[in-house]
Amino acid sequence: MTLDISYKAEHITQRELEILYMVGMGYNSKQIAEQLFISELTVQTHRRNMVKRLGLRNTHQLIVWAFKERMLSV
Repeated sequence: MTLDISYKAEHITQRELEILYMVGMGYNSKQIAEQLFISELTVQTHRRNMVKRLGLRNTHQLIVWAFKERMLSV
């Protein structure tokens, strides 16, 4: 899986891209928080903001969107 940090920059921040990548790798919010040295609540807020900003319903749709947009790849 790769991370394209330049794509969709107007929609997703660098930190959100990091979180999106880690969610795609199967990490949960607690694990992401530990890896990025931020709180679990901050991770959840970033996830919620991405879902809302993109007009999606949940994180599953966010991951599907990211693959379709080629922000994440296998």
